[in-house]
Amino acid sequence: MIKHRRLIATLSCVTVLGAAGAAVAADGATDIKVSAAPTLTTGQTAPFDAPGVKAIRRGKPIPAGYRLIGQQVDITRGAKSAGAALTFRCPEGKRLRTFGVVGNAGFFAPLDYVRHRQTTIVSFPPPRLAQATGSVYAVCR
Repeated sequence: MIKHRRLIATLSCVTVLGAAGAAVAADGATDIKVSAAPTLTTGQTAPFDAPGVKAIRRGKPIPAGYRLIGQQVDITRGAKSAGAALTFRCPEGKRLRTFGVVGNAGFFAPLDYVRHRQTTIVSFPPPRLAQATGSVYAVCR
């Protein structure tokens, strides 16, 4: 027959091991998928207000000379935060002006990109979301 102390100790160990197993499951890998989003050109509707570029406004047609180059990001967070490095390159004769986001994928631009033809940014999920999906667009003119 099992004594009370031994039963409590055994149940405590099983509980601790079960909690550790749940913690290991939460420490899974972060899954990041990046795919090309359709390029938006003159006359199409702008999906966001472009900061610093008054000509690009949500719901309004994109003016002549602008092109929005996009990449879609889908991030499922594991225990650690991870992001994706995205490279944007404007077509010949055009330069980067700003970036815009549709959805809830955030981004950070570590380099000065204004008036450059190409740059790399980092896309990441917001800290409180386990799943983030969105498109990041480079505004080129």
